[in-house]
Amino acid sequence: SDLLRAQYLDPDSEESMHALHVLCVRLVFLLFAEDAGLFPKNAFYRYLKPVPADRARAALKELFAYLNAGPQERDPYASDALKAFPYVNGGLFAAEVEVPQLTQEIVDVLLDEVSEGTDWSQISPTVFGGVFESTLNPETRRAGGMHYTSPENIHRLIDPLFLDDLKAELDGILSAEGVGDRKRRNELSRFHDKIASLRFFDPACGSGNFLTETYIQLRKLENKIVSVLLHDQGVFELQEQHSPLKVSLQQFHGIEINDFAVNVATTALWIAELQANAEAESIVYGMVKDLPLKDSAHVVLGNALTTDWTEVLDPTECDYIIGNPPFVGKLSTEQHAERALWFGKEAGRIDYVGCWFKAAAQYMKGTKCRAALVSTNSVTQGVQVAPLWKPLMDDGLVINFAHRSFKWTTEAKGGANVTVVIIGFSYCDDGPRRLWDYSAGEAVESVAVNINAYLVDYPNVFVEARSKPLSAETAMVYGGKPADHGYLVFSGDEYDELMEADPSALRYLRPFTGASEFIKGKRRYCLWVAEEDLPGLAAHPVLLARVHACGQWRSEQVVTGAAYAGRDVPWRFQQMPAGDVDAPYLLVPSLTSAGRRYFPMGFFADGTIPSNLVYFMPAATVYDFAVMTSRAHNVWLEQVGGRLKTDTRYASGLVHNTFIWPTVDATMRERITELGQAVLDERDRLVRQHGVTLEVMYKPKTEMLYPGLFKAHKALDDAVEGAYGLEPGLDEADLVAHLFELYGKAVGATS
Repeated sequence: SDLLRAQYLDPDSEESMHALHVLCVRLVFLLFAEDAGLFPKNAFYRYLKPVPADRARAALKELFAYLNAGPQERDPYASDALKAFPYVNGGLFAAEVEVPQLTQEIVDVLLDEVSEGTDWSQISPTVFGGVFESTLNPETRRAGGMHYTSPENIHRLIDPLFLDDLKAELDGILSAEGVGDRKRRNELSRFHDKIASLRFFDPACGSGNFLTETYIQLRKLENKIVSVLLHDQGVFELQEQHSPLKVSLQQFHGIEINDFAVNVATTALWIAELQANAEAESIVYGMVKDLPLKDSAHVVLGNALTTDWTEVLDPTECDYIIGNPPFVGKLSTEQHAERALWFGKEAGRIDYVGCWFKAAAQYMKGTKCRAALVSTNSVTQGVQVAPLWKPLMDDGLVINFAHRSFKWTTEAKGGANVTVVIIGFSYCDDGPRRLWDYSAGEAVESVAVNINAYLVDYPNVFVEARSKPLSAETAMVYGGKPADHGYLVFSGDEYDELMEADPSALRYLRPFTGASEFIKGKRRYCLWVAEEDLPGLAAHPVLLARVHACGQWRSEQVVTGAAYAGRDVPWRFQQMPAGDVDAPYLLVPSLTSAGRRYFPMGFFADGTIPSNLVYFMPAATVYDFAVMTSRAHNVWLEQVGGRLKTDTRYASGLVHNTFIWPTVDATMRERITELGQAVLDERDRLVRQHGVTLEVMYKPKTEMLYPGLFKAHKALDDAVEGAYGLEPGLDEADLVAHLFELYGKAVGATS
């Protein structure tokens, strides 16, 4: 596509990009059709091969028009090469599209490498979408949150939503004992009618992978049915109007905001239909006529958050909502407005993808429709859980099945690198609640009594931020925020320069640490001067200049802001640490990279000033550290804490203040304290002997390098879980459920 793109007069314009995408889809369909037997063998190759490169553009335009012309509209004097092509229909070749001049290199690559070198008849329709995803402008893809989906991930959604049940129902009919042939055939016919009546709706369908894979699976079921119904009837010659095939593309509906993706989705479904027809030929031996294309899926070009879904498909006719709504980090102005449309004043607390959950719930209220969506796992974590899920669940919505957090993979080059969940939900409170957990690596399925909004087997309880701890003995407070434009903060190099130039000025500086400095072992310092010591700054021009610069900057800020309010005290932080920083304290970062088994935290006793990117616990004990660094606290954090991109976010009100500590006696407390100290001692040893930072020690997938540290952690984990009355090393899902039970009892929310 890069060679073709370069031929457009303005290759970066929206018009040219659209034309290129349509041209590529058409070319792939032609390559597929000639290899799949829809056209005479090598018809496209033979048509274009003798054409000089400077005439190839005109030849393609002529071919597109001919393929779109019905039998009565065709030129009776067309060349034999053109007459070899049947009428395609379906709108694939209907629109006038800009075709650039082709070079000899492009023609040679298209014919000799792409056409001759590949059997396009076997192209996977789901891969088809991924191939074209990579041709989209990366900015378009990123802004739209478009992530195309592998068949494996599609089946994680469609299997428990409907396919497992359909397969089981068919197998039950086929394997039922003591049933006569006539009754079995009647049951098969009834089941055949059932699958041919199902309606599927993807309100963010992208390249159509979910719809396409669903269609493929229904056709496989249909082939199984038809092969049994026609068994022992010999060669079954059929006229098209008597075809036993009932599953139709008209059962599939979608909304997609990108016009190119709409084109890809429609074409992928056609390819799936044509491939399924080829498989069916061996069963029906009939005249399942492929061309012209007769029907297509109903994929609407539009914005799913502003389009009335009921106009696309009546909710009473919809059986299943499926899909992978967009994962968008930074929202555009329009996307902010769309989210506000759905969530009002709560919009800022809920991810963009949450709009699809609310829209689906609203659409299927009062029906038997069921939905399942892929989403970033953020919709089941942090502050957004209650505002997103509580109104829906209070209205009767239930989660029928779920896949807890797992890594996402796509078919497309440079696919998404995110952690996702799959949530199946409806207003139908029936059947087993299936729950998959990936904490051990491989998927482990269990049957839950209830799946709550955190995807935990526990009643519907919502963890709300609190100003004071429910259970913890020691309070956690926030660090200091300079709001200084960098004037009050010194890097390690700047500190060294000041030491060289004015060593006595260092008495006014303190070590200053945020999350990054703490975890990565970086040096940073800040000006820290009491009001009574201000006269001393006169002897240190570098410090005085910085104070003046900070005051000037603050005075230029918005007059209603906090920085402006601190313009008259430019030597001090705008927000001072909320606790005693001169006594020892436990520091807890507000953010850490995803994938670490343990959330790094540690003690300071040297007067280090904690920044606003960390929390700290004045007068914390080693026992506090021990419980908070244990697996129990880590899984609570992972469950109820938030996310910034893929990083784990700690919030004192939501995590620390809601975490229920174990009830311990003096002996148990002493033992847990000893094991916590063992972790600290091993970390200190690694720093002294190997110079490694916490970032290195806790880097994912390198635990084998630090056996002593992780052995100490394991012993601590077992002791803490024992203090909860649990078996050491129990499944993470069971540990989380126990912590939710304790929380529910503490807040009286278990009824």
